[in-house]
Amino acid sequence: MTKKQPENKRLLIIGAGGHGRVVADCAESLNQYDDIAFLDDCYDESDPESQFSSHWSILGKVDVWPAYLVGTDFIIAFGRNDLRLRIQNDLKQGGGNIITLIHPSAVISQYAKIGVGTVVFAGAVINLDTTLGEACIVNTSASIDHDCTVGHGVHISPNVSVAGGVTIGELSWLGIGCTIIQYLNIAPNCQMGAGTVVIKDITEPGLYVGSPARKI
Repeated sequence: MTKKQPENKRLLIIGAGGHGRVVADCAESLNQYDDIAFLDDCYDESDPESQFSSHWSILGKVDVWPAYLVGTDFIIAFGRNDLRLRIQNDLKQGGGNIITLIHPSAVISQYAKIGVGTVVFAGAVINLDTTLGEACIVNTSASIDHDCTVGHGVHISPNVSVAGGVTIGELSWLGIGCTIIQYLNIAPNCQMGAGTVVIKDITEPGLYVGSPARKI
């Protein structure tokens, strides 16, 4: 398994919503940072309530990140796939040190490859020879079997089951509880509704629901 390890003692999470708070909790469980905080456009210097998200401080709006480059690791925590990937690319070009977060209870093969900026949450399983792109989300208790290829900016929701040999295109989103049978290809920019069962290739972008999956 390859991932970019934390290099600094402060972590800034860009995006302070519900997903961002789960990312913060995941990072805290690693016991590798002295300080964890957020950047988010909800910040208002005249409103103290806007300067906190649950247990963590919000230091400023998203665009102030260049002021924190020294001594700081970054992770992007927007649920929207295209926004998360775009901001990650901006940070990479600007010299930000983007890391990968993996919850201690996740089970990941030593032969899996995890792209920078990807977060793997509690209870997830990623098997051998699977490759995940950058800025992906593998959410709580999701399972990705052997020899899968997951593109950049993909979100695998909680309790999704992906069988072996599946390819998932960039920026796709598999909703909670989806099932993908073995050796299928899913096009980029696809969204699978909750509980969708995919039993054949998905060749066109769009929203799919049902069992078996159908485009709507």
